[in-house]
Amino acid sequence: MHPHLPAVKQPGADLAPTSKRPPPSLLRVPARASSCSSNLAILSGHSHRSRRHVKTLCAAASSARTLQGISRKNINQDTKLRTDKFFELEMSVRESELDKYGVVNHVIYCAYIDNAREELLTGLGISTASVVCAGNAMALSELNLKYLTPLRRGAKFVVRVRLVQIKGARIFFEQLIETLPDRELVLEATATAVCLNKDHRPTRVFPEMSSKLQQFFSSQD
Repeated sequence: MHPHLPAVKQPGADLAPTSKRPPPSLLRVPARASSCSSNLAILSGHSHRSRRHVKTLCAAASSARTLQGISRKNINQDTKLRTDKFFELEMSVRESELDKYGVVNHVIYCAYIDNAREELLTGLGISTASVVCAGNAMALSELNLKYLTPLRRGAKFVVRVRLVQIKGARIFFEQLIETLPDRELVLEATATAVCLNKDHRPTRVFPEMSSKLQQFFSSQD
């Protein structure tokens, strides 16, 4: 069995959470170097010596931005995501989720795994509301499900989430559903989430989200 985070309970269920959410680790992106134009505005109208000083400041700012870009690039390249690190959300089958055969309707599984991804982001301090307030959005561009065995009335289960990759505007997840307490595999899934700007066009994964996801899924905790 893979090492994983302590489980959290299904929101809205009668069961109380058994542990803390994942720690909202804060990786802050370094502040951008002062722009060349700002230095020019401050020093305009000075002597030749001042203008030479301006050029020096511009060169220094440009160099700082270059080093900063290289540093961020190296951080992303060096981040090694763990293949055994999962976020887990415990849930239980509700009567309204059953079909006429007494098993969970196949479309309900999509809601289960979507709920787990939402809880993961919330646990890291990134809520849907905060994304919307920033004028951005997120969408699911691809979802693949493989059903292995059905969940039945009253069953308890766990939804597991693993970060596979962050690339450009996309976040790739692997998700599993297992019964509790015997951990029988119920469903395997892969999901691709896309970050969108205010015009609902794909945009690079939001820096805070990328940093927190990568730190959490690469940590040894």
